[in-house]
Amino acid sequence: MWNRLNTKLSSGDIILTHNGTKHTADSLDMILKNIKQKGYEIVPISELIYKENYKINSQGVQTLK
Repeated sequence: MWNRLNTKLSSGDIILTHNGTKHTADSLDMILKNIKQKGYEIVPISELIYKENYKINSQGVQTLK
């Protein structure tokens, strides 16, 4: 899983994992450690979403009004 993420990871990415797959739970700790080692900060999606005074454009990008 990390090999697939490592070469594609960039700032602002949202990584979706499925909790019902065979290796996700086993790999998650290592994936998070590797992401942090590359200098990225991990935040919950709730910190990225505007909850008030926003609009969403035709490309699905959310911006403050």
